[in-house]
Amino acid sequence: MRKNDVSMSGTAALALLMLTAGCGGEDKGAGPAGGMGPSGPMAVQVHVLSPAPLTNRFSASGTLLANETVELQSEVNGRIASINFREGERVAAGQVLVRLQDDDLQAQLRKAQAELQLAQVTEDRQAQLLQAKGISQEAFDATRAQRIGKQAEVDNLQALIAKYTIRAPFSGTVGLRNVSAGGFVSPNSPIATLTQSDPIKLDFSVPERYARQLRPGTKVGFTLEGDTTKHVAEVYAEEASVDLATRSIKVRARCANPGGRLVPGSFAKVDVRLETIPDALTIPAEALVPDIQGEKVMVMKGGKAHSVRVHIGIRTETSVQLTSHVQPGDTVITSALLAVRDGMAVKPALAKKTTNGTAKPDIAESDEEN
Repeated sequence: MRKNDVSMSGTAALALLMLTAGCGGEDKGAGPAGGMGPSGPMAVQVHVLSPAPLTNRFSASGTLLANETVELQSEVNGRIASINFREGERVAAGQVLVRLQDDDLQAQLRKAQAELQLAQVTEDRQAQLLQAKGISQEAFDATRAQRIGKQAEVDNLQALIAKYTIRAPFSGTVGLRNVSAGGFVSPNSPIATLTQSDPIKLDFSVPERYARQLRPGTKVGFTLEGDTTKHVAEVYAEEASVDLATRSIKVRARCANPGGRLVPGSFAKVDVRLETIPDALTIPAEALVPDIQGEKVMVMKGGKAHSVRVHIGIRTETSVQLTSHVQPGDTVITSALLAVRDGMAVKPALAKKTTNGTAKPDIAESDEEN
């Protein structure tokens, strides 16, 4: 009987212990209902809003284009008499580059000029006779018409002969030639390419939302692939309509290129800077909480989290500008956003140790955008 009593006493004690533990768990679990976990307020990373300059900027891909470029071709069929340029050299506007053989046309021109001279002398003589009433007005008019016809014939031959001489339409650099002296060319035969690359053009596309802010005279910077040198171009023209496929507008800028370092056709990375806001309020991009109604942020006030509906302005790769419902000094929560709820007790996370052993607070300062 004594052994049974001891066994019964042990069972009763174990049941009493389990009941006590269960009651204690319920007391501790009352914390979340008041917005506080078992270990107190939730530690979160925060960002204190502070006014700082922010530049509205974006990057785009561009292509360098020659200021002027043309493929030299003959307007007529003919055999090349002489080539008056060297490959890769600079030529001036109006300089003779290629001459075609025009001996037959020159002979025709001399004959026409002689006939014109005779017609002019005949007209002068008949003009004197007309004053003396020696010929009729009709006869004089016929002589004058003949002289005008001879003049037109001379003008036509001179215009045709001019087509047998190929001149540079503008100053620039001649590329590689595709013909040789003595060769026969036709209007479809490419002779060489003439390029003017000073100044040089820069073509790039900008999103539709920036179209109104990008005006002629705007300065843009760009760099070339594999080159860290920064160049500056000035916008001077843009397309009149938006590309429906990309919702962007093509813009063209011009850059001085006196040494010819910039080569047409090169790829360029364009950095476009628009207006600068001197007192922008920005937060890290991950602190913005999008939902079906727009965007919001979680703000810490009085040790508790509160959601604030906001409007945003400029976006960068790492930050977002807030334009409404916040003010300098507000503390925005930047971590644990899926766990934080309105009214939940929160506190800034403890400072972290840096590599040199000094304390680094987790309350971030406002980043200045360069």
